[in-house]
Amino acid sequence: MKIGMVVFLLYFLAFHDAIGQSDTLKMRFDSVSKIKLNTRKFRDPRRASLLSAILPGAGQMYNRRYWKLPIVYGGAFMLGYYIHYNNEQYVINRNEYLLVQSGRPNLTGYSAEQLVRLREYWRRNRDFLVIISALTYLLNIADAAVDAHFSTFDVSDDLSLEWKPQIYLAGNQPAFGLGIALNLK
Repeated sequence: MKIGMVVFLLYFLAFHDAIGQSDTLKMRFDSVSKIKLNTRKFRDPRRASLLSAILPGAGQMYNRRYWKLPIVYGGAFMLGYYIHYNNEQYVINRNEYLLVQSGRPNLTGYSAEQLVRLREYWRRNRDFLVIISALTYLLNIADAAVDAHFSTFDVSDDLSLEWKPQIYLAGNQPAFGLGIALNLK
């Protein structure tokens, strides 16, 4: 008895909408969706994210936002250069500190404590820039996904926003307020 009721309920839920809709409503919805799909190219956010994760900037190319490529690659080049520079300075100061610790003469003129502070300074800067690079990489992926989501967003001049004073009733007393109306023409 319970199995029969579950089967009937599933059958009813699965086919109720198909029986209940009129063909004219279905035809009107299909024609509207075809018009919207034909006017704007839908970009898949997953594909844009995946492309951008594999190769930074590929998601922006997929979304046809070519002007973002110099920003992505310029930022990557700049971060890579400064990571390399900070790493070189770290290695120099580390080697000088190891020379001082082994008893060899110090050519830089810094004491052992100063060399430790300099070594840690350059190491901290290098590590911080690596973290910034990882965040920039994730921002690149997020930008591609958001841009793909907004590929069908309407940015035409037919949108308008109006601020209108409103009178509301709070109990028996009128209260003045400011209302926002978004009109789609």
